[in-house]
Amino acid sequence: MTEFNVRALGTLVTVAGNALSKRLTQVLTSLVACLENCEGALASATDDTLRALLGSISDAEGLNTLMIVLFDWCALSYALSRSRVAD
Repeated sequence: MTEFNVRALGTLVTVAGNALSKRLTQVLTSLVACLENCEGALASATDDTLRALLGSISDAEGLNTLMIVLFDWCALSYALSRSRVAD
């Protein structure tokens, strides 16, 4: 992912509304994978987009999906992924 793509995604998630719930798992997984493998300005943009994504979840379905994904990630044996989830 490029910094431009990450910032564009950050803008899109703020206006997606309830439609965000349907793609939440894919978007969140992609952003966390990008965060694990990037640094500098891209890491900062990815962190901002993750915050925008989490702040944009506005319905019970989205919250339920988020909780399931985070619980699944907490069960991972890969320590770096667990630490990213905790952040």
